[in-house]
Amino acid sequence: FSPKINLSEDENNYYIHADLPGMSKDQVKMELSDDNHNHVLTISENCNQGNTKKYSKIECRYGKFSRSFTLPENADINKIQGRLENGVLEVHLPKLEATKKEQRKTIQI
Repeated sequence: FSPKINLSEDENNYYIHADLPGMSKDQVKMELSDDNHNHVLTISENCNQGNTKKYSKIECRYGKFSRSFTLPENADINKIQGRLENGVLEVHLPKLEATKKEQRKTIQI
């Protein structure tokens, strides 16, 4: 199972939308890791949900999933937010404020 993903951005934010029909927020796990100085966001199924039901047949699920995304350098990793509503996970990643553009200055010799 590989959920459909949409990546988008506007002037101030990056967005990740994942179609996760029938899943609750307790069934979804988001983790941030550091891989060779790149921040990686991983969205996966939370296998530790404590389901004690025994099923004789399951037709609704397509299996476990895990999707990873290397985040842009200007994503503010301290302000990442996620919400799951109506089977759509929306991850909001604010952009860091742009630093002032490099200014050139002539130095007299």
